Amino acid sequence: MDIALTYNSDIGGLDISLAGADLAADYSLGTTIMLSLLCDSTAQSHEVSTGIDRRGWWADVFADNPGDEFGSRLWLLEREKVLPETVQRARRYVREALQWMLDDGLATDVAVSAFIPRAGWLLVDAVLSLPGDSRRYRFEWSDAAQIWRLAGEGFSTSTAVN
Repeated sequence: MDIALTYNSDIGGLDISLAGADLAADYSLGTTIMLSLLCDSTAQSHEVSTGIDRRGWWADVFADNPGDEFGSRLWLLEREKVLPETVQRARRYVREALQWMLDDGLATDVAVSAFIPRAGWLLVDAVLSLPGDSRRYRFEWSDAAQIWRLAGEGFSTSTAVN
């Protein structure tokens, strides 16, 4: 269980969800997936110009395994045109960001696909195979709004996802 987070357009980011006067709970993996994908991991030195902030999470320096970083590098795609190369990088970045779920035994497989449904949009599907269950998460990037958002979540009790 996680504390539920939702996108808040007023602040342009994730916000804690409330259930009355209490914090709302998230029993899916939606919040976990959103944090894994929408928090910025550190860019490699060749990916940004000298002097530009490489971002990343401050607590990565305390990771048990060297090189174990939280978040994704999707932020590097924000100023790029949605081209086939960009789509492949988005797919790779999402796969990298969710690798910890395999490493920690939470998921048995992570399959990621990415495609351009129409001009100015990029969709990324991540299917997590869990013991006896599969879950699909769809994220959308909008060039016009310059944001990623969780567009949908699907569940299946078999290994095939509908």
